[in-house]
Amino acid sequence: MRMMVLAGLLALAACQDATVGGSGATAAQSAPPQLAPIALPQTDGAGNRLEALSQLGDGAVYCVGAEDWCVAATSETSVSVAQNAGAQIALPARGVMWPNIIVSQGSAIVGVIETETQSYSGGGGSAEHLVLFKVADGGATEIARLPYSGSIMIRACFSEENTAARAEACHDQYEFVSRVRLDDTVTSGAPQIVLETAAATYPGRVTRQGDSLERPALTPADLIWATDEMCSFRRTYHATASGPYLPDTELPACTDYLEP
Repeated sequence: MRMMVLAGLLALAACQDATVGGSGATAAQSAPPQLAPIALPQTDGAGNRLEALSQLGDGAVYCVGAEDWCVAATSETSVSVAQNAGAQIALPARGVMWPNIIVSQGSAIVGVIETETQSYSGGGGSAEHLVLFKVADGGATEIARLPYSGSIMIRACFSEENTAARAEACHDQYEFVSRVRLDDTVTSGAPQIVLETAAATYPGRVTRQGDSLERPALTPADLIWATDEMCSFRRTYHATASGPYLPDTELPACTDYLEP
């Protein structure tokens, strides 16, 4: 009996450790933030499907099904889409194709990943946004713009004193990742899109609004990735009567990660 009680207590402790980030406190981790990929294809109760695009031959055309929908990279920054080998519809955005597609009855949602980059003295960064388009009736309409990823590295050590004070962690790092999936609880109508994100900074909790070189000297205990609870969130986007998709709750700005 004592062994069973002990095993139960150990299991409870393990569950509590795994959910520290949800308590509102800053959670620590040993690596940059990650999210497990979504298992595809994914289908909701209304029959909407999220699928991975597959390359057609050796070219820059990617399709689903028996070429039911195909997305093509017409240049390094231009993307077009076609249904049933029909006319190509150019998407009004500059970037690379989102590798997935959401297929519904008579329409599809495709995406373009737009990237912004910036260089700094001693660092640099990039941020990506996913622009989603609904394709139907021979045209493409922008329906949503989602934060997709961010990777920024700023600060530098310019002297041995700086290096020692920073415990050789000379750069402040900001990482933001996301994944996009269907809301599989939907049973009728248009698909709903779930955006899940994770964000963290290193070393420890830092912010671009403050000068980390003015903080006390770092110790080995400070050399961790600190989860940013505000910018680690989940939102569900739903179609509106006018067309655009809107989130169920307003998104935080997360400019530390998304404005390089």
